[in-house]
Amino acid sequence: MKLFKVAVVAALVVSASAFAGVVPQYGHGGNGGNSGPNSELNIYQSGASNSALALQSDARNSETTISQHGSSNGADVGQGSDNSEISLSQSGSRNSATIDQWNSRNSDITVSQFGSRNGALVNQTASDSSVVVRQVGFGNNATANQY
Repeated sequence: MKLFKVAVVAALVVSASAFAGVVPQYGHGGNGGNSGPNSELNIYQSGASNSALALQSDARNSETTISQHGSSNGADVGQGSDNSEISLSQSGSRNSATIDQWNSRNSDITVSQFGSRNGALVNQTASDSSVVVRQVGFGNNATANQY
């Protein structure tokens, strides 16, 4: 019986490291057009092969923060709201990030990746906004587009 309990606990630990976070957030103003409330969305993951999917839409003055530590983690982040910020940090190897920010004003994207063979793809369609991608390590690649 003790062996069975140990096996169950070990299975839970292994499955927890592959946990996927999916967190959509939408504003709720009657007219659309970024009329939602201030919102904060945070995802923290540690381990290997984690994935995070975060979406903030119509939520003015909002923040999305994703932090992943380990290897082979992935993050897909979308945000469509004014005066908002996306901050993504990944440490380890073979991590990937895809970030899209659209129809925004005065919004920022910051990506930090530490380790090897990490990749980032950033697309921003926003006025008076900024993108910063910082990669430390070797074999990393980054593509950033502003429209």
